[in-house]
Amino acid sequence: MGRPEEPLERDGSPVREFAFWLRDLRRQSGLTYEQLAARTHYATSTVQAASAGRRLPTLRVTTAFVAACEGDEQAWRAYWARIRRVLDAAAPGAVRGSVLPPWLDRVSGAGAAAPGPGPRSAGRRAQAAEDAGWAGGEIEGWFIQSYTALVRVDAVPVEVIERRTIVATAENLSEIVAAVSVPRHPDALETPTGLDCELLYGGSLELRRQPYDSYFMNVIALPRPLRVGERHEYGLRLRIPPGQRMASHYLYIPHRRSDQFDLRVRFSPERLPRTVWLLDGAPTAAIYQREPCAPALKPDRFGEVEARFEFLRPGLGYGVRWREPG
Repeated sequence: MGRPEEPLERDGSPVREFAFWLRDLRRQSGLTYEQLAARTHYATSTVQAASAGRRLPTLRVTTAFVAACEGDEQAWRAYWARIRRVLDAAAPGAVRGSVLPPWLDRVSGAGAAAPGPGPRSAGRRAQAAEDAGWAGGEIEGWFIQSYTALVRVDAVPVEVIERRTIVATAENLSEIVAAVSVPRHPDALETPTGLDCELLYGGSLELRRQPYDSYFMNVIALPRPLRVGERHEYGLRLRIPPGQRMASHYLYIPHRRSDQFDLRVRFSPERLPRTVWLLDGAPTAAIYQREPCAPALKPDRFGEVEARFEFLRPGLGYGVRWREPG
């Protein structure tokens, strides 16, 4: 019988990210490691080691793992090859920095959604985003030059005003995809999650979908197609439905190049949190620690804290966490 699965701390490294997505694939399949071993004809310890994040598994083990979970073998072969190139010390700098899985790349700059890496018979759970918090998902064809978020914890209902400036990296970019995950409050884990989204300016919200329980996807049509190097700004208002409790953190976890993130969180001066602390490039394990694990932030007399982050690393969390008032 295999050992219990050890926690995986996401640090943004290629091997850890590869392991994270393998774990996500197994969770979607519903298989235990013992069942996975039986299907792959490998030892349980071997399939557990493949998703441990200590080293890149062999291609043969990877494809057997993916096939047993009914995943997209072609996409996983491409992802494995990409990681293998990244790990090559002689790889050029541009190659070493390319670590996105193909299923993130395959959502084009035009906003056409591609299938994820998981089982074809099961709905995707956007585990990466749910672990992250309110995590924005940006796809190939553009990058974020600047992202500003105002989080109104003092408002009823809680709302977030986002402003993003994007830069096109593909010709005739006409649509973009923006994805958000709303994690459940620890005291309401069984309560369905909702999110109201309104595009304030910068295009038209053509598609609103909730493909998974706490994962929301929006397709934004731009006013005109962008050429490579052109910038565009748009604004969003996100609201948690009345009565739905917000988890005690706000984080942005980039999945591609993001140059700058400015965050302002406004609490009620009459109900200030007991502690607020900064998360700057935090792995998943640090996000859910109940006690401060980073520098504390003191709200001003209006209940506001602010932070700026630059040149964010994909796969890591940037934002703030707080302890609710006693």
